[in-house]
Amino acid sequence: MGWFIKERRGGSWKRGWLEETLLTSSAPPLTLLALLAIISLLLFLSSYPRYKYEVEKTAANLKLFMLFLPILFVFVLVSLSFVHRLLFKSSYSVRANQAKSLFGEGNFPWGVLLMLILLLLLVSKQSYFHSLWYPTL
Repeated sequence: MGWFIKERRGGSWKRGWLEETLLTSSAPPLTLLALLAIISLLLFLSSYPRYKYEVEKTAANLKLFMLFLPILFVFVLVSLSFVHRLLFKSSYSVRANQAKSLFGEGNFPWGVLLMLILLLLLVSKQSYFHSLWYPTL
């Protein structure tokens, strides 16, 4: 019948099981901490050469990609121009009958402008790109 009667207990009844466990637990022994630190260090040292190899391989692949990026850019521009001509064939035949303007068929060649800008950028920063792509040269 003790559960019908309100009993006055100390402050410990207000704490939950987690707080009670944390209050009564102690720090792990220093030898266990030292053993875990040594094991972690050995695991890190054993995986570091593989990590370094993967980073170097990724950097080499990125340099190779950056080397072929201008060629890929030119290929995309030519492909887009070809697709545009196929899709809008009738508009080109109408414009062919009109008078020729200063820029060709009546529109500005944005692809040529972008290629010139890219070419000027690559030529002006040539030494910088060479040092990025071939650091040993």
